[in-house]
Amino acid sequence: MFGLALAWALDGDNDSARIGEAAPPFAVELLDGDSFDLSAHQADDGRPIILNLWASWCAPCRDEIPALSAFAAANPGVAVIGVAVEDNLDDAKALATELEPAYPLGFGDDDFEASYPNFGLPVTYFIAADGTVTDVFNGILTEETLEEMSSGDAA
Repeated sequence: MFGLALAWALDGDNDSARIGEAAPPFAVELLDGDSFDLSAHQADDGRPIILNLWASWCAPCRDEIPALSAFAAANPGVAVIGVAVEDNLDDAKALATELEPAYPLGFGDDDFEASYPNFGLPVTYFIAADGTVTDVFNGILTEETLEEMSSGDAA
């Protein structure tokens, strides 16, 4: 099974995010009722993006959200967005209410999950201001790791 997943991830014919390539366009509904559109962000805002995939049932994701929140509050030059995947909307909203992160949280659909795959949560995509995926980090990010990975052209 892992071999099939790896083959799929490395297959150049799918439209999933890849380091060194343009981030696939996406739009997600935010849990506060607003929306986030990558193309609109790039046209209107232009900040690099830290895109964090999480789920309410994921204990490491819960542990990571405070570090992402502190990073977002301290680094307004970088846009941080979290997108719940493999989750249910009510549970994702409950976690957002509980933790109140300093960055927007959205809910990903099947198309989003196909464009931004994961082999376990949390996973974080770093997208440069020009829209290029510069890095992907699997696992819990600390504030220190976020600072290192987002410095310069990393995000």
